[in-house]
Amino acid sequence: MKVIVDGVEVELNPTENVELVRWGDRWLVRTSIGTRSAVSLRVGDKVLVSYGGRVYEVERGIRHRPAATAATGEFHAPMPGQIVDVLVEEGDKVEAGRRLLVLEAMKTQQPMNAPFAGIVEALPVAKGQQVVLDQLLVRVVPIETE
Repeated sequence: MKVIVDGVEVELNPTENVELVRWGDRWLVRTSIGTRSAVSLRVGDKVLVSYGGRVYEVERGIRHRPAATAATGEFHAPMPGQIVDVLVEEGDKVEAGRRLLVLEAMKTQQPMNAPFAGIVEALPVAKGQQVVLDQLLVRVVPIETE
């Protein structure tokens, strides 16, 4: 995953096993050399992370997917999170504005609503499932009119 840390774009690919565990309002970061705690705070589009005696400013890197993909009927996870509600099934006909599913990320629920009347073509997620950045959540295709 590409992010910007202190103004420099970096690829986050740990070279060793790193385990992140939520511990109250902190994160425990376990590596082969031990465990440290980290604290994160969202400020607008940026996240401040205090770890190892330093504070890092992190923001999302350049996205390869256009931001307006919802207008095409395809919804991707804008960040890692958990699916907390799925309100449709594959093959369902939906009206414009109908709630399809709800993603919870960073303690915020983000509903995904149909941008137009259509049919749910793909729904590769389920309630309770953890998702990663840019993972396909649901695809709605327009109903063809004759």
